[in-house]
This record gives sequence, structure tokens and C-alpha cells, in this order.
Amino acid sequence: SILSAAAGKYPDMGLICGGCHLPYPGVKDQAERLAGAIRGLGLVKGDRVVTMLPTSIQFVIVDYALSMAGLVHVPLSFLDSVELLRDKINSALPGTVVCTTENTSRAQEAVNMVEGVRIIVTDIKDYSDAPLPDSAFPVHDRCLRMRDMIKNSGPLDRAEVIDVTRDMETLLFTGGTTGVAKGCMLTHRNVYANAIQNSYAVGQLEQIAKGAISVLMGIPFFHSYGHVLMHSMTLLGFNQILVPDPRDSEAMIEAIKKYRPVVHVGVPAQFMKLAGEKAGNEFNMLALSGSAALPPNLVREYEDRCGGNIMEGYGLSEMTAVTHLNTTVLTRLLGGRGMYHLLNMLLKVPGVNSIVNRVFRAMGSLKLGKLMNVINRAIRSSFGSRRFHKTAEKRGSIGIPHPDTGICLRNVETDSVISWDDALKGQTGELCLSGPQRMLGYWPEPGSGLDKYGYVRTGDIVGIDKRGYFYVVDRVKDMINVSGYKVYSREIDDLLSSHPAVTRGAAVGIPDPEREGSERVVVYVELDPGYKGGISGDDIKQFLASKVARYAVPRAVKVVPELPLTGMQKVDKKLLRERALVDFPDI
Repeated sequence: SILSAAAGKYPDMGLICGGCHLPYPGVKDQAERLAGAIRGLGLVKGDRVVTMLPTSIQFVIVDYALSMAGLVHVPLSFLDSVELLRDKINSALPGTVVCTTENTSRAQEAVNMVEGVRIIVTDIKDYSDAPLPDSAFPVHDRCLRMRDMIKNSGPLDRAEVIDVTRDMETLLFTGGTTGVAKGCMLTHRNVYANAIQNSYAVGQLEQIAKGAISVLMGIPFFHSYGHVLMHSMTLLGFNQILVPDPRDSEAMIEAIKKYRPVVHVGVPAQFMKLAGEKAGNEFNMLALSGSAALPPNLVREYEDRCGGNIMEGYGLSEMTAVTHLNTTVLTRLLGGRGMYHLLNMLLKVPGVNSIVNRVFRAMGSLKLGKLMNVINRAIRSSFGSRRFHKTAEKRGSIGIPHPDTGICLRNVETDSVISWDDALKGQTGELCLSGPQRMLGYWPEPGSGLDKYGYVRTGDIVGIDKRGYFYVVDRVKDMINVSGYKVYSREIDDLLSSHPAVTRGAAVGIPDPEREGSERVVVYVELDPGYKGGISGDDIKQFLASKVARYAVPRAVKVVPELPLTGMQKVDKKLLRERALVDFPDI
């Protein structure tokens, strides 16, 4: 439905990647053909299809094709170890895997224990002026070429009947460093609802921008944040500039200069890297940050060096992706709440939105992007000074909940519900969430992962200010954030315990000196007496490297005589984090 609407309303807009521009009608046609070809493989409604794809035109086509065919998309990170990929694949039991030529051998290795799985292979250059020749593709009786499947197939002969509240659209795995990753069962309603919520979160501005601007998508689509934002941007009919490697700042800068996007969707580490690339004060984009906490000094640095402004969001895979957004940067840019309310009132006058939108679309995304750059500069010089920060902008806040999102705060000590009045008076509690974007449960049991009231327990402790803006003040769990990727320290602890030489082990996160707001994983181990002197920290690191994603591999491992314990005989991770700052000053 989302893709069909975009193709019908905004036929000139579409996907941009590697110099190729594929308009939404072309995306729809190729998705329909691929849906027919995949259904021709014998898959039936509800079957799972795994993808190991970067952010690309192929990812979008495959995602919509699977929805059309009534199949379930299982996007996996190609950064995962083969063992972790195998565990997730064995859990999902897919009928087909879609991957790039670069990851074909890893995909074959990961599915070698699953009988009858076909592998569909594509290459990023398939959507470019110089696609790879047929001879460059792997020859294997299990492998099919996605480009040929689309070319040789007709559209899906009949639409699959979907129960939007019960049928899965996506099975999205979260965590999983131990090989027992949890799959979030997301329905068609979950994904569609969150796409709508994201677009409505910016108010009237969403109405005048539809089908008119370009957006730089600098995030992995296999992540919940990227996956649902892709649907939101398609729903709004924006040109999506797709960046296969979010770490490639040079490619992003080149795309920004060429296509002049108005919005940049990314993560804090990416904004920090752009700010350090001496890109010049010419971008003036509105950045949307998620997946990790946004340090206030990074916001200032990005503004000063790139001329942009950042909105921070919050969410989690169990809630499809996004539940909160802080849009107060718009209030500051317009000179305060009075001007912001005045603009909203003007845009609510019947016909004004439509007229402005038609003018913007007639200009074209490139000219409009250049114009918005000039306007943004003028606004910053007139109203964007930091004297409005205290009165208008809520820096450090994750914002307010999306429409229809259910909120419950629970006392961390007693688990009792905290009233709204008490929260406004300063009480903090664990954030619990519900709403139309809430998952069915963890695969394969609906209801699992929810409390008895139907809420997802986030593990984050939040506070609320007097105007209703939310702030994350602490974490219940010892989760480590590595450049936006979540690493669950408890899962690494369990892996360490499985090593025959380790009596007790613990992973903690320490600040990454190169990326503010990001952390690095370090590990402490206590060895069994029989192995002391025979096992080194490098041996433990190598052991973990074969079992976890690359970003979860510890930077350093320290063998200690014994780990500090609490009164309850649990590893004292608070003390370990303090010790790690001294033990690992230079990693």
C-alpha cells in the first residue's frame, strides 16, 4: 500500500544509489515481478526469507516484494559472525536467503545445515551504469540471480490476502551475541502504523514537503530504525539517497553536494565523523538522529561545522522502531514558540498546505534543496542563535511520544506504577511502552516479551520535565552501545562462561575516545586454576571473535586473579567500569 501510493502520487521521486535513480513506479514494477518469481519457488504465505543486504535499491525492492507475496522478511546484518548468522537462520528456518555477491560464501556457510534453502544473489552494481557480467556471479545449484528473476518474471498474478493485525511483515532479530537472539514479530499493522507516526511527528511540515524533497539515508536498513524510516520516507514520497556503507563519509559528502538533501537520517557517530571531515558550513540539513544517545556537545559541533541542526529520536525493535521524537530544534530555528505556533496556524488555513506543496514539487527536489539551504542559513543568522536554547529547545531530551503510543512508568525498586503527576514532579522510572507499533512478541510465541498489561519493558529509566518532554537518565541493564549497535554484556558473559578455562567473566563498556556517545567493549576474566598461565587475553578475544558480531568483539581482555563481587555474589560491574578506565586508558 505504501509503495503503491508513492508510485501513484509521486512518479518522479524514487531511490538514488550509486548514481542510479529508480523512480517509485519502477520500484513497484520490479517488486511485483520479484514477488511473482519468489512465489514461483514454491514458498507459501508466512514463509520466512532472510536477507543479508546493505542499504540499497535491492533491499527496498526485496522488502516490498516479500510483503506483496505474503512472506516474512528477516533482515540480518552481514556484519554478524557466520555462527551468529547460522543461529538466527536456524531459528527463523527460512525458505530462501537473499545476499550480495560479496556475502555469497558466508550465506552458503550459514545455511549449510538448513535443507532446501535457495540463495538469491544480487550485486550493488546491478543498479548502475556498469553492472557485473554474468561470469562474475557464483555458479551453484542453489544460487539464483535476482536481476534475472525480475527480468524473466511477470507481476504477481494475485495479491495475497493479509490479516494486518496478525500476519508478520518482518521478523527482526535484536541482540543475539550468544546465539539465542530474540526475533521481534512485527505485523503489517506495526510497520504501517509506525511509518505514519513518524511522518506525523513533525506536524504540518510533513504536509508541505510530501513528494518534494530528497533525504540522505545514512543508516543500515537491516536495523529497525533504518527499516521503518525507509517505509516512512516512501510514504512521504521523498527521494531517498541510499548509502550502502554508513561509514563512508566521503561518499555521503559527495551525495550531499550533488543531490542537496534537506534531511539526513543517521546516527551520532556518523554526524561526529561528518563534523570532523571539514565538509564546510554549507550543508544546512535537518538531521534525524537515532539508535544511540546524542551528546549535547556533538550537536553544537555539528551545527558549527556543517551548518545543520539535529532532532533526536528514541525507540527499540520491540516497538517496530520509533516511539519518541524531539522536534524542538524547529522551534528554536523559527525564533521561539510564538513564531512556531503562528506558522502552524497559517499552514492550517484551508488550501495553504496544498498550494505550498504544489509550488515545492514544481521546483523539483534539487532546486528546492538549494533554496532550503539558503533559507536555513538566513534563519540561523536571524533566529537560530543559542539565546533560544533555554526557552525553546530541549537539548538532551528524546522528545515526546508519537501519536497513539502508550506510556507507563514503573518504579525500579517496587515495580509500582508512577502517576503522571508524580513523574512531572521529578520521579523517574522504567519506561514501558505499548501502542499500534508494539510487536506481537518474541518469535515464535505471541505475547512473549510483554508484561501482563501488554507493555514492553524497555530497561531504560526516564524522567519527564514539566512540559512533558522525556529524558533517559539511566539504564537498568548493562547494555553497551558501540556506534549505535547494541551489545548485551550479559550475553558476552554467558559466552565467557562457556569457555573451559574461564571461571567467571564480565564485559563492560567504556567511553570511546574517538566517538563521543559510543563505547568500546572490554572484558575481564577469572581463570580456572588449572589453566592459569596457559591462556592469554588474546586467546579469549579470539574465542569471542568467532562467536559475536565484529562490533561486539572486545577491544581488550584482562586476566585477573578474581573479579569484584557484590554482597549478592554478583560481579560488580559498576566497580569494573571504574577500574576499566584505569586499566585501559589507551585502547
